[in-house]
Amino acid sequence: MDAYSHLRILVSLIIGLAITRVLSGLSRRVQEPVKTNRMYAQFVWSIALLLGTVHFWWWQFALRLIDHWNFWIYVFILSYASLFFLMSTLLYPDHIMEHADREVFFIRRRNAFFAMFGLSFAFDLVDTAIKGEVYLTSLGPWYGARLAAGALIAIVAMRTDSNRKLMWLGITWLVINTVWITFLYGDLN
Repeated sequence: MDAYSHLRILVSLIIGLAITRVLSGLSRRVQEPVKTNRMYAQFVWSIALLLGTVHFWWWQFALRLIDHWNFWIYVFILSYASLFFLMSTLLYPDHIMEHADREVFFIRRRNAFFAMFGLSFAFDLVDTAIKGEVYLTSLGPWYGARLAAGALIAIVAMRTDSNRKLMWLGITWLVINTVWITFLYGDLN
């Protein structure tokens, strides 16, 4: 078994946990509509995280381009995948008091969530550099613009406690990321 195949298994497990966590949280929203009424920021960021997590999984297909592996690259990739799981736990924590407002809980924990969201762009840049200069160049100038936009959204989101502003920041990121994935990175080849 080559290094990429070996790593792919563990990354898939971590990403699968993140996706499961977000989908379970969204299903709770459907099951308990009274408790989730007007909780749009959490919902929008759930969709954004779900899309980002699935895109990460797709993006990591390029790891097959790496010829020389070492333990620290392996740990780095696993850490990057773990960011998605950790963000999912901040959106949908294990234990929240039954009477607690989930949206308020998310807004109170927004600094940790958006710090990890912002950090993911630094990880993204290093991950892309690991895949090689040819790969980095192939992404074009929009790649840097996407990273900068994501980091800026993370900073602005950490500074606001408005549900409405957080929702619109999430919608903005969803549009940016959807355009990026569709037009610039939609082909697996």
